[in-house]
This record gives sequence, C-alpha cells and structure tokens, in this order.
Amino acid sequence: MRKIVTLLTVLMLTGVLAFSQGRTITGTVKDDSGAPVPFATVSETGTKNATTANANGDFSIKTQGSGTLTFTAAGYNAGAFPVSGNSLHAVISRNASELSTVVVTAAGIKRSEKTIGYAISKVDPGTLLQKSEPDMLKGLQGKVAGVDIRSGQGTPGAATRIQIRGNSSFFGDNQPLIIVDGVPYSNNSVATSGSLTGGGAYGSGIADLDPNDIASMNILKGSSAGALYGSRASNGVIIITTKSGSVSRTKKGMEVNAKSSISFETIANLPDYQNKYGTGSLGNASNANGSWGKAFAPGDSLPVWASIGAAYPELYPSGKVAYRAYPNNVKDQFTTGIVTENSVGFNTGDEKTSFSLTASQLNHSGYVPNNKYNRTNLSAGGGSKLAIG
Repeated sequence: MRKIVTLLTVLMLTGVLAFSQGRTITGTVKDDSGAPVPFATVSETGTKNATTANANGDFSIKTQGSGTLTFTAAGYNAGAFPVSGNSLHAVISRNASELSTVVVTAAGIKRSEKTIGYAISKVDPGTLLQKSEPDMLKGLQGKVAGVDIRSGQGTPGAATRIQIRGNSSFFGDNQPLIIVDGVPYSNNSVATSGSLTGGGAYGSGIADLDPNDIASMNILKGSSAGALYGSRASNGVIIITTKSGSVSRTKKGMEVNAKSSISFETIANLPDYQNKYGTGSLGNASNANGSWGKAFAPGDSLPVWASIGAAYPELYPSGKVAYRAYPNNVKDQFTTGIVTENSVGFNTGDEKTSFSLTASQLNHSGYVPNNKYNRTNLSAGGGSKLAIG
C-alpha cells in the first residue's frame, strides 16, 4: 500500500511540474488608452523565452515555469505581470522620452530605430521649416548623408531631383519611391515643350506637399529597406506621415502653431568678364561668334543687323549702335529674390479622437525678373477609435 501511495504522489507531482513548464499563455497587450500595442515583445521573466505580438497586440507564448511575463515596446514603459491562469491582458503606458527612437518603416509599421536591420535616416520635420522653400526636398540639402538633391536654379518652383546613394540603373528613373500616408506620391515633372528650345522651367509633384503639415519623415536606403513595395522601391523609399491631430498627453485642449517668415536670395558671385574687346573674333567685329573682336574705342559704332533694325526702328533710328563695353550688363539682369510664408495649424485630440488643420501660403519672387511661384495649401486630418461590442 505504501508503494502504491508513493507512486501516485510521484505521478501527480510530475504532472503538475509538466503542466507548469508547458503551459501556453495567450492574451493581448494594450496601452493606457485601450489601443493595441502592435509587435510588442513578450518575454518570460528570468529566461530567454520570448515572442512577439501581432499587429493587433495579440500574443501566445509557451512558458517554461516562470510566473511573470515582461512586455516591452518602442515608446512604451516596460511592464511585468504575474501569470495566474492561461490568459493575460497586459496594459503598458507610453514613454514620451523614448518616442524620438520610433521610426515609420514599410507599410506604416512603427519600429524602434535600434531594431532596424537596414540603413534608415530620420528627418526632424522642424529642420524643413528653418528656411521657407517652395519645394520641401530643398530643405533636405546637406541634412541627410548619402542623399543627393539637385534643383533648377533661377526659377521659383523649378523641379527638384533626389537620389539616394547615387545611380542604381543606367536606364530609367533613379529617384526613390515617395510614400505619403501610405499612398505613392509622384515626383515627376510634366513638361509641354523642350527645355533647350523653348517653354519654361517646370515643377515636380512633391512641391504640392506642404512642409508645415509633415509629422514625420524617414528615408529608407537600399532595396532591402523597401522590399514590401516591390521593384518601384529599388532606389530607396521616402516615407512621409502627415499630421493627424495628436497632442501631448501632458496638455489639454487645442494646440495652435503659427509661423511667418521672410527670406531673401541673391546671386552669390559672377564670373570675371573682360571689357576691352567687343564681339567678333580675330579683330573682326562683323564675325560675332565670340568676344574677341576689335578693341573698344571712344565714338566707335557698328551697323545694326538688318532684321533687328527693321523690327525696332524706334530704338535704332540711325541704323547704328554704339560699340562700347557694358560692364554690368549681366549683373543688372538679376534682382533680389524674396520668399514669404505664413502658416497656421490647429491640433487637438484625446484618447479616442484627434483632428488637425493646417493652412499656409507661400509666395516666391525669383532673382530672375518676371518669375514668380505662389502656393496655397489647406489640409485636414484626424481619426477616431470606436469600441464596438
């Protein structure tokens, strides 16, 4: 009888131990507002046993005997919760001091910057507003390593071209894919005439985006970074998220942001021009293929071309034009460019709803006369979390 009791006791203890070591715990992880925390790390305290929650915050982990699970996620305070059954619903709070380490990756997924396995650059939206630019890409010049930005000069609103880590193809476009709030954004310029024979300078699609409405910008470098976007992302991806109305949890009510700026632009320098010889070559002023005709002398004049004289007889009544130097003819062609911008933004939100409204106007008069660019933007965004059940 003693042997039977001992055997039954051993079997019961073995079953309890096996149950405690092999128990599967399921549940969800949410933040203090009730929203799920996607892709949170769930680990068994004191062991290397860990798993990852899905996009809805649901998780399942097979424990090895510990009675506590630890939950961690980028931008949240870690939380440890004792396990008393086969299910656990954890709630962790946000950590405002760690929000700067969160980046938006492919498909809008938020990840910790330290956990990304590829090169990524996070751009502070505030740096784009340090100087008003007609094109937000111009505000990135010199701020991101490996990013080459080239834009047309002399014409306000001229198209801007961006490349990441140089050319990746001899054919086609080498510009990265631009994603704005999950939607592909075109940066192609539309021209109606040849740029060498006529027409004018044309803008690009990204110039329509208001820098004042940008909440975050992340540059994913390399084809592996944008694998989820397919072949279009072979040159890299620029992911832009616009404002949706969130405010600091330490503040209540509405945030109002206003901005007014003015900047001036001039030609930095000009080449040194010679003013001793006129048009022509080999001392012959009639051959106007260069600037090495005969030397200027007081009182000299040249006959006006017949076609010019016939078209503008009031300008050349004598049929001649003075043969002399005009030292400032290039310098006087340019003026002082002016860029003015005014914007105002409203942001409000709580745990369940959010709303954002941004209005801005930019006017740019270039340093080449008779060139202007005006842009007016009005954008709104927001969201709500509804509990159904």
